[in-house]
Parts: sequence; structure tokens; C-alpha cells
Amino acid sequence: MADLAVTKVEDWTFRFTIMLTLSVIVAVMGLSLNSAAVVIGAMLLAPLMQPVLAAGACLSMALFTKSLIALGRVFAATAWCIAIAYLISLILPETDLTPEVLARTQPDIKDLVVALAAGTAGAYATVRADVSASLPGVAVAVALVPPLGAVGIALEAGENSLAFGALLLYMTNLTAIVFASIAVFVLTGFVPPRRLSDNLLRFSLATVAMVAAVIVVAVPLYRASVESIDRNTQQRTAEEIVTTWLGDLDGKLDKTVTIRRNSRQVVVDLRGFDAPPDQGSLETAMQDEFPGYDVPVQWIRTEAATTTTQPPPEPTEQLLAEIRLAVEAWLDEGGLDYQIDDIILDGSLVRIDAAGTGEPPDIDLLVPRLAEIDSSLSLGLNWAKLATITEETAPSPIELTGQAMRVVIDQWAAERNVVVRSFDYDGERVELDVSGSRQPDIARLELELRRIGGSDIAIGVFFTERQLVTTTVPSTETLETR
Repeated sequence: MADLAVTKVEDWTFRFTIMLTLSVIVAVMGLSLNSAAVVIGAMLLAPLMQPVLAAGACLSMALFTKSLIALGRVFAATAWCIAIAYLISLILPETDLTPEVLARTQPDIKDLVVALAAGTAGAYATVRADVSASLPGVAVAVALVPPLGAVGIALEAGENSLAFGALLLYMTNLTAIVFASIAVFVLTGFVPPRRLSDNLLRFSLATVAMVAAVIVVAVPLYRASVESIDRNTQQRTAEEIVTTWLGDLDGKLDKTVTIRRNSRQVVVDLRGFDAPPDQGSLETAMQDEFPGYDVPVQWIRTEAATTTTQPPPEPTEQLLAEIRLAVEAWLDEGGLDYQIDDIILDGSLVRIDAAGTGEPPDIDLLVPRLAEIDSSLSLGLNWAKLATITEETAPSPIELTGQAMRVVIDQWAAERNVVVRSFDYDGERVELDVSGSRQPDIARLELELRRIGGSDIAIGVFFTERQLVTTTVPSTETLETR
């Protein structure tokens, strides 16, 4: 009982608060850095399992006064963790929510099963000294502090719905541990049989209360699991219908089937070299399978790639082409939507006229790129900032996941010297269009995207080989009249 702090332990509160605060700080840093290793370190540091198991032990022995004290410590520690996480998030520079944070905002029934199993293991390791070495593994399996860190981070970012999801994960772990520990403490003989028989009614009331708490958290978790299964089933059914409809054309095009549940739509995106078949039969089959859904079919016809033999470019054209590639790579690293209006070479002066949706990247990063091409070049930049005025709305979970994916895609593209032409994520499918001088390896990218968006998302990557055709150089008279 001393190990659970049920009996009085000198300086327990001070030591508990220090370790809890440090674990929250480590958890918030790990979540913000998107580092799973640092988050695991926070799990191992966190002492929150102790008062949770203490509450289970007191309830199993019908020590209601002591159980209220233990639960009071748990809820005080919960509020403290959220407050610390919120304050740290205020101090840190503002960034998008990382996949490590988002992963703790969408619990389902599987998280409850893990929490029950881990809670059982934690209680058993407490009463059996020969298996106490398993407690660190229990702390990792049923994390308590990282979800609270995610709550504070989401609240500071104004994402109340995501904060509620992280809090639901925490409450799932908490109730499952207490419920499982009560069962283990009784079944292993930790509770003396005579005390159990003398307090059978009080014990029964405590057990019923914990069963009710588990059911309360299980309902939304089960609903989330059923919705996920339904979405996957509908996705597979829609893809089978489209594949059957396409028949012999299936191998000649790329198809994308997207189900948008909120807007009651089944969107079919197709692209290929051949003319599309009659889509009336497809729409009929879709509406029969999904009554009440809109079924828009979008066909994008593409032309087969052709190559032509071009004469070698003039020296000035070659120089301008190399400069343009360097400028595009520099702008791509900035992650902006941009357009290059003109690149003019006047002697050794390179003047760039461009526009984008934000501030341009640091121009000092472009200078060494141009120096590698020709050390005598000097640089001038005219930048126009573009802005789109829209009604401000809070980003949805799909948008936040898409933003996290875009960060990974931009880093991947920069490492492989390819340009991201377009990117789209709708919750079920990622569609990416890139171009470059050679086709990149996408195996690592697919792993990263599935880690962020889930193993069941569809991924379509389209690659266009970029070849230099010609570059027009303004005449000297044109330069002088500008």
C-alpha cells in the first residue's frame, strides 16, 4: 500500500509533482517535435499510474474515503498537466499540429481494449513483485500524460474538437485502468476475503459505478469504429462498381473513388488516354448501391507523352534555363504557391519578377545557387505578394492532416529535386502530382503518408518528366525600354 501512496509517505506530493511536471514538459516537446522517441520517454517518466492504481485498490477494498483522496489526486494532476501543456504551447512558436498530436485526437474501441489489457497488466505487476519489471511496458502501452499534453496543445491552437478527442482518449485509459485494477486486486487475493464479504454491498456499488463509466466512454469509441468500418466498406464497394464498369479500359487509366459522407457524395475521378465510356450506367449502378448520394463523374483525358529532338540551346538560353531551375528550386523550398513572371539577364545582372502567396524565402539562400552557375552574376528580385480573401473558418481535422502531409511531401520533394505541382487530400485519398528530371522513389513517402493518415488511405502519385524545350531571351532594345 505504501507503493501506491495509500498510506502516508513522506514528501510524496513534492516528488510526485516534480516528476509529473517534468513528464508533461517532455511530452509536449515530443508532440511538438513529432518525435515518438521523446513521447515514449515522457510515458516512462510519468508517475500518474500510481494514484490511478491506488484508486482502484481503495475501491476494491471499499475504502471510499481513501479512494476519493486518490481520485482527487488524479483529477488535480489531470488539470495540472493540461495547464502546463497549455502554457508551454503559448511560449513555443506557433506551428501546425503534428501527426503525433493528431494521432491522439481520434480514439476508437481498439484504444479501450488496449487500456483494459494494459490496466490488468499494471495491477497484476503491482501485486506480484516477480513481474514488476513489466511496469515500464505498461506505462508505454497505456499512456496517460501524452493525451493530456495533446489536450493542452489543441486548446492553445483553438482546436476544441481535437482537444475533446484527446481528453476522451485519456478518460478511456483512466477508467479502463481503474476498472481492470479492481478486478485484478479481487481475483488475486490482494483484498482479504473477509473484508470483501463484510463490505460486499459497498464493493458491488463501486464495481457497478466503474462498469457504468467504462460503458459511457465505450459508446463514442464504438460509434467511431463502426463509422470507420462503414467508410472502408463503402469505399471498396464503390471501387468494385467502377472497376466492373470500366471493363477492358481499367488497365489504361487511373481511377479515384472518393466518398464524402458529410456532403453525401460519391465522387469518381478518372483519367486516361482513351475516350470515356457512357457514364450513365455507372451513375445508375452507384445510385442503386448508395441511394440518396450524389454521384458526380469527372473524366480527365491525358495525351501520351511525346519527345522531339531540339537543336542545342544557345549559350545565353542555356544560362537562363539553369538560372530558372535554380530559382524554382529556391522557391519550392519555401513551400509557397508562386509564379515566375520573368527572368531577365542584363549583362551579369539577373532580374527576377515573381509573385507568391506569402513572403519570399531568404534571398541569401539563392545567391550561392547562382554562384555555382556563374560566380559573376548579381541578383535583383521584384516580389509581389498575392493574397486570397476568404471567410475565416477553423480548419477541419482533414485539413490539419493534409497540412501535416504537405510538410512531409515538401521535404521529400526537396530531397529528390522534384516539383510539387498539386496536392489534394480528402480524408480517404491522397493525390499528388509532381514533376522533375527523373522519376523519384515513392516507397518512403507512402509509408510516411500512411503513418499520418492511416493505413487504409489510398495514394495516387502522378509524375511528369520535365524537359527543357526553349527559353525566350528579351532583346537589348526591350531591356533598355523597361
